[in-house]
Amino acid sequence: MNKSEKALIYKDFNEITSSKQVILPMTIVPIVLTVIIPLAVLIGASYIGNDSNMIRQLGPLIKKLPSEYMAYSPAQLLIKIVINYMFPSYFLIIPIMCSGIIGASSFVGEKEHKTLETLLYTPISMEQLLRAKILGVFIPSYIITLFSFIAFGIIVNIGGFIHFGGLIFPDIKWLLIILWISPAISLLSLIFTVMVSAKSKTFQEAQQVSGLLVLPVVLILVGQMTGVLMLSNLVMLIAGMVLLILDYILIKRISSKFIPEKLI
Repeated sequence: MNKSEKALIYKDFNEITSSKQVILPMTIVPIVLTVIIPLAVLIGASYIGNDSNMIRQLGPLIKKLPSEYMAYSPAQLLIKIVINYMFPSYFLIIPIMCSGIIGASSFVGEKEHKTLETLLYTPISMEQLLRAKILGVFIPSYIITLFSFIAFGIIVNIGGFIHFGGLIFPDIKWLLIILWISPAISLLSLIFTVMVSAKSKTFQEAQQVSGLLVLPVVLILVGQMTGVLMLSNLVMLIAGMVLLILDYILIKRISSKFIPEKLI
């Protein structure tokens, strides 16, 4: 990476941190998903105690749970189900959302500030420009995901000490999600968003289109919570590999079509 790419990444980072329409959703949504909702779950678990009425509503999912789950109390079972079958989807939504918001402002921001043409005249190749734009979005998006993971882990383990008497997070499944699936899906979201933002005229237009990527994750969440879709470690390992291959193919494809005439 040369000085021009580093300067462009630094410029994008400064624009991201100074924009309220970018910072606010990237702050509020992760806090809600990884702090407020987990706290509500822990409070709810303390409230239900040994009452199994709430757990019965998850009948289809419970029937497909591993046998070890049957030894848990209703409160413990609620916590384990929520952690392992609901929150993994949340940690796919966060990088998609962050990549979508930052990526949507990537080229659209240059157009709105009338700086895109100037940028194209700088001594930097289109390949370097694309790489700098991708890294300039991927790095802050993944950092936000990691901080969300840490905050979530602290809250979950507080609940672990209260209800299980020890640490309950993370396990191999969660490490695969945060270190394997999350970067791959963040990159996919980012590539798609950069493609959209390069053709969009406004930040809102690019953000709305990129937001469609959340829909498949919502379907995964519904499938997990209803017991229709059970993701094993092997499935996630394969899914991450498929996503990375798709990322590579898309990057190669957009690199060949990344020309000044189409951006302007």
